[in-house]
Amino acid sequence: MWAPSRTMSPEPAPGTWLTRAAATHGKHPALVTDACITDFAGLHARCGELAAALTSHGWRQGEPWAIASHHPSHVAWATYVSLYCGSALLPLDPRRPGTDGLLAECGIGQLCTDGDAPVPGDIRRLPTSCLEVPGTKPGLASRIAPASAVQLFMSTSGTEGRPQGVMLTGANLAAAVRAARRRTGLGPGDVWLSCLPLFHIGGLSILLRCLEADATALLHEDFEPEKVLRDLGRRRVTHLSLVPAMLARLLEQGGDRPPPNQLRTVLVGGGPLTAPLMERARQAGWPVCPTYGLTENGSQVATLSPPAREWQAGDMGRPLPGLRVQIVDARGKPTGGRGRIRLYGPTVMAGYANPAHAPGQGLARGGLTTSDLGYLDERAHLHVLGRADDMLISGGENVHPAEVEARLSRCPGITDVGVSGRADPVWGECLVAVVVGRLDSGTLEGWCRDHMPGPLRPREFVRVEQLPRNGLGKLDRRGLRDWLGTRGIGYTPSD
Repeated sequence: MWAPSRTMSPEPAPGTWLTRAAATHGKHPALVTDACITDFAGLHARCGELAAALTSHGWRQGEPWAIASHHPSHVAWATYVSLYCGSALLPLDPRRPGTDGLLAECGIGQLCTDGDAPVPGDIRRLPTSCLEVPGTKPGLASRIAPASAVQLFMSTSGTEGRPQGVMLTGANLAAAVRAARRRTGLGPGDVWLSCLPLFHIGGLSILLRCLEADATALLHEDFEPEKVLRDLGRRRVTHLSLVPAMLARLLEQGGDRPPPNQLRTVLVGGGPLTAPLMERARQAGWPVCPTYGLTENGSQVATLSPPAREWQAGDMGRPLPGLRVQIVDARGKPTGGRGRIRLYGPTVMAGYANPAHAPGQGLARGGLTTSDLGYLDERAHLHVLGRADDMLISGGENVHPAEVEARLSRCPGITDVGVSGRADPVWGECLVAVVVGRLDSGTLEGWCRDHMPGPLRPREFVRVEQLPRNGLGKLDRRGLRDWLGTRGIGYTPSD
């Protein structure tokens, strides 16, 4: 079980970051959007004004609330107001059905939404226009929640089923951003461009990291490669977070040209980073740092900065400071080989959400056993293999689709690939590769025979225009399986 060191300094509550930044770096840009630039002093004052506007529409300060907006700037301001007022916030994907289930799970009774978006009958409705009002009235005084209180609810990605609510305390968030700062070198004067959805922890954590480090958060409303490339230089961006599909589009849009010199760190996570894409980015001079994280840990778990020349897919580097990683077998016993990734540390969630906000759900003896498979090498680098739930058994062999996908991504002509299984009386599960790209069946079949061992070689192939992915760019494996179950297979290589 993880226990804090006697010499470890206590983490200040996240709400105090607003006051400190306003006092020490008041005139420095805190938040940059298409509409305006807000410095740290203005950010602090604006939070009080927005809290007053929300209260005039029935918002109950101190009670947990949710926001579902198509405008990231609304979510950003709701996040700052929540820190200022000590209220727990749940950012929601406005496109996802079943919102009422998450609201009940988190014990939330008030929801801030755009326009006429539907709201469950027992939920108090708040308009997002409250987060746009001019500062004409006196603001509310801040009320900082203790570090032990739940400060943020986040929804898991739900690529394998119904999303779960995760409870993160102020102490969790403070430990997470401090560990991230030590690994990424974020500090005053730096600019982190955010083009990830703020209803995912990978996007929202950028706001928190910048606030704690007195750095600037540059917020894009959505991902537009041309705009990102333009702002990298125009806004002197130092840090950038992407998923692999975004990195590929930036390289295509920019013609594999190097980014501006001041860009020091490009975190790439949220899905498998293939060796060909990494090599392409490296050749173009992009400072790519593979990273592995999850909602239950407040984002980052391990980040490789910078990668070695001999980098291999799945190598995420050392775990962040303060976090201990174990690899355990199916019985939960530590193992020296491959197994499930278990986490201990101050960044690990308080538990999965429940209406009473009781801690501990999903944890055992202070640790979190994840659904991800991996191993630790001799350098203490964490290698992530994929989700345990995705494991396929084909011909008596355990096969992880992510490993097959990583190998197939090296095949010339393949631009994207997903691997799933289909029940088969001979193989148990027949490996099916769904590929995007221009290549004929004979070339693909021959390449697989030459470059892949038998147990990892797909037995059926389907060619498509695009793969099912969620809003963060992660492969929707459940959607892929469902889709394969409703159609015929493209072609089967001869044995």
